[in-house]
Amino acid sequence: MTPGSPTPEGVEDEPLFPADSGASTQNMNAVSGDGAASANRAGDEFGGRPMFRGDSPAGSDGHSTAEIDLSEIDDGYGGRDRSLLPTNTVLLVAGFVAVLALGGGAAFFVATSGAGSDADLAAGEVPDTPADLETGDLFPDTVDVAGQSYSLSTTDDTDECPTAAHGGFGEVLAENSCVQIVRATYVAEDASTAVTVGIAAMGSPEEAQAAEREQDLGSSKWFAGLQGEDGSGAERMDVAGGHGSGARWGPYQVFSLSASSDGRVNDDRADGMAEVSEDFLDVPLESLGGTV
Repeated sequence: MTPGSPTPEGVEDEPLFPADSGASTQNMNAVSGDGAASANRAGDEFGGRPMFRGDSPAGSDGHSTAEIDLSEIDDGYGGRDRSLLPTNTVLLVAGFVAVLALGGGAAFFVATSGAGSDADLAAGEVPDTPADLETGDLFPDTVDVAGQSYSLSTTDDTDECPTAAHGGFGEVLAENSCVQIVRATYVAEDASTAVTVGIAAMGSPEEAQAAEREQDLGSSKWFAGLQGEDGSGAERMDVAGGHGSGARWGPYQVFSLSASSDGRVNDDRADGMAEVSEDFLDVPLESLGGTV
């Protein structure tokens, strides 16, 4: 899409963020085996409390592309400026940033707006239809994010999109012509943090937007973390609580979930987890912009 050209029908002209992002928690149903990824475990007790970002400054924008119900969330959260590629770039509509904590038969989240940022950028023109994605092209063996080195632990490529989602979100993906989801999980050099990043290829930009609107963390309707092998530091990613971030580019939904390697939620690590999750979106976005 060249600068100044009309915005495709059904796609927003500007990135939007929630007006009432905030610092409260909202109860979520437990993530069960029904409708979730087959590798995902449920009913896991791992203690801790939901994470908060109470020190985050309020953002200046008041909208969101992610239709998350934030009616019970207080004001007071904001984002930070982020960009990817300095030249030959197009605007990618930002989705949402949310703290997601699963476990103990319940889950909680804190949604944050990301307001005030330029959203995300990816190289090339915005595609109208999805291309076949290859994990080897999208996920490098090692990456440096937020001052830490991360190594690739495991990858997954499926055309059975509901197996890579929690709860009813799998049905939403199917209804909106999801054709492929690729995921990768990385583990930090100090083995303290694991991150699942992924891309969901929908049938069209309009269907990607429609699926995004159906995301509901309060009902556990979101993407699933990708579990690694025992001893990898990623063995609890399918049930771990952490900080999730998302974005949309054309027919693609991009997502990231950062968590402690032990699966526990630690209040003291909330801000660090948020930074890791948000910055990790750059990994698939840069690769995606260069391959499609």
